[in-house]
Amino acid sequence: EGVPSDFDIRKALALTGFENVFLRDNSIEKPEGIVIDLSAIAKGYAVDVISELLDGMGEHQYMVEIGGEVRAKGYNDRRNLWQIGIEAPDENSRRLLRVVPIKNMAMATSGDYRNFFNFKGQAYSHTLNPNTGWPVSHNMASVTVLHATAVYADGLATAFSVMGPTATMEFAEANKLLVLAIIREEGKLTEITSSELDRYLASVAEKRKHNL
Repeated sequence: EGVPSDFDIRKALALTGFENVFLRDNSIEKPEGIVIDLSAIAKGYAVDVISELLDGMGEHQYMVEIGGEVRAKGYNDRRNLWQIGIEAPDENSRRLLRVVPIKNMAMATSGDYRNFFNFKGQAYSHTLNPNTGWPVSHNMASVTVLHATAVYADGLATAFSVMGPTATMEFAEANKLLVLAIIREEGKLTEITSSELDRYLASVAEKRKHNL
């Protein structure tokens, strides 16, 4: 069906933004036409709810995954940390790019390589920039966030997908977040990791070496 017109996008932007939504006495007030979509955090939230249920049952070894959002605790059946794969951002195939050990935390990935459409030779991401109303157009193919909770990892990964690589890594460094961004340039993939993620991976590798 093509892409919307500039007029349609401006019309949609007029009904966009939390400043139009009000919480009053345990109720939500919003103008007609505004839709509240929690898909950016819904899977992560569900993962946390299940994980906390398992915690309450006294479980110490588990891995919960919903739609790619993961939270893990303890060790797997081989007595190793849970090993969570990150898929290469390739729309033409499914292949593993790298594996990240998860130590009592959650991991979420957001990218532009599965949910998009092509129109007149141009690819349009499903992630929209709320400032312009148009799909994001930077070269960050995917971003992965490790965090104590899945809902934060999920929400941050979605936000970073909008922000792009430079703003993402600046935010990650300022807030000591564990972030891996995959950049697509001229058909090649390059990884960028935050300092906090580098420290985490080095710490896990050092402990694994001493345990062998």
